Amino acid sequence: MRPLRAKHILALFLAACFLSAGTGISYPQQSEMGTAAVADVSMPEEIRSVSLVECVVYAVLNSFEVKLAKLDLLIAETDLTYVQAVFDTFLYGGASYSEDKSDQLSVFAPTKTQTNEYYAGVRKTLPTGTEVDLHLGDTRSWSDSTFVSKNPSHTAEWTAELTQPVGKNAFGFIDRNTITITRLAIMNAGLETQDRIEDLISKTEDAYWDLVFAKKDQDIYHGMLERATRLYESDKKNFEVGWVERVDLLNSEANLEKTKSEVLIAENRYDRAEENLKLIMNMEDSVRIVPEDFLALHTFKKALPDCLKEAFEKRRDYKIAKRDVDIRGINLKIKRNNEWPEIDLKMSMAMNGIESKFNDAVATTSAAKHPSYYAGVEVNFPLENSEAVSEYTKARHEKERSLVKLKEVERTIITEVVNAYDATMAYEASSAYMSRAATLQEEKLNEEDKRFRYGRSSTKRIIDYQQDLLRAQLEEAQFLQNHSKAKVALERRMNAILEKYEAIL
Repeated sequence: MRPLRAKHILALFLAACFLSAGTGISYPQQSEMGTAAVADVSMPEEIRSVSLVECVVYAVLNSFEVKLAKLDLLIAETDLTYVQAVFDTFLYGGASYSEDKSDQLSVFAPTKTQTNEYYAGVRKTLPTGTEVDLHLGDTRSWSDSTFVSKNPSHTAEWTAELTQPVGKNAFGFIDRNTITITRLAIMNAGLETQDRIEDLISKTEDAYWDLVFAKKDQDIYHGMLERATRLYESDKKNFEVGWVERVDLLNSEANLEKTKSEVLIAENRYDRAEENLKLIMNMEDSVRIVPEDFLALHTFKKALPDCLKEAFEKRRDYKIAKRDVDIRGINLKIKRNNEWPEIDLKMSMAMNGIESKFNDAVATTSAAKHPSYYAGVEVNFPLENSEAVSEYTKARHEKERSLVKLKEVERTIITEVVNAYDATMAYEASSAYMSRAATLQEEKLNEEDKRFRYGRSSTKRIIDYQQDLLRAQLEEAQFLQNHSKAKVALERRMNAILEKYEAIL
């Protein structure tokens, strides 16, 4: 028997160490992969850990879309003031001066006259459609005639005029209903503003869960990189002592390089998801954000009938469609009233006084010594009335269309809620199976690792099982993300998102 050389002794020593330590690879557990998501990622100094609620609040407070929606509502609210202007009070007045030196035929006529007129009044339309006009006028007259008893003279007159429509716009029917339509339209505009804000919130929630998934995705690949690194280091040591073939070492090294590239892609996906969320939030570029939440299965506990009931109670497009039917109905009545002839009852009362002085003339009018009265009816009846007939026909069709639109919205709500509910339940059930599959894949890899320790497995099989676990973990994370986003979609279809944040917005 040949004596052992030094290199042989060293080889036996290393082999003994190898056997005593085992050839298996130490893999991180699933719980370890849920820690710091970006520990190996180069980031700026300012890093914020944010929750879903914080992202929503930040987005609502800083979003341009929300600011535009609020401005649109404020603009719509000005329409009410505009239509109410029909009942505004108007103050009017005027003054004039005239001088007449015309040649006259009669020798008794004055050769020069001067006339000053002053008047002021108040005009207003009441909610009953009554037009009220009160005015005071004074006419100062002077002439060089010797046959005028009062020279100069002041003729003061108080006048009250009332005009009451009893046909078209009878008792203010059109004016008051126009204001009602405007109020209803503003209420719809408010619902549209709320819906735009809720749409922003749902987009923020979707983007947040995309970031949470990207964080989990990055964690998984970092875990796989650690596994691939340990496998390569183990194979490298074993190759040096002759326990593995070179082909196994090359396979292990190729797997390591491939995993490194996948880690870079996962980090890029995280950066993209982060930038998408920051864009929705309108957050500055110098800040990096890390989500506080983790992907987990949270069951949705409402039944489908309850979801449908809640949707019909809260859906803003349904409320808008129903209110639009009311608006079209009122507008139809207005257009029908526009076909009527204009029939106005007119009444007026005047009192005047003529004195040399203005104060005396006004005092005479207040004594009601010289009243005058007028009452009459004015009728304006268009023979063809084509414009009013056309508008009425158009209004009738618009009401019919609003009823059809309401039915369409009802059907749309049912379809959207049912589909969103089914998707939520499907992802919820599938996530449980995928979680079980990932657990089994991890157990399978651990068992194969034990076989590898005793030389009953190969590097290729370990790599294949690592890939199986990788796919299972990614699919589990994908299903959890889909479940979270499906719940967001369902709550959006129910218009139940905004009320979750009303207390803090």
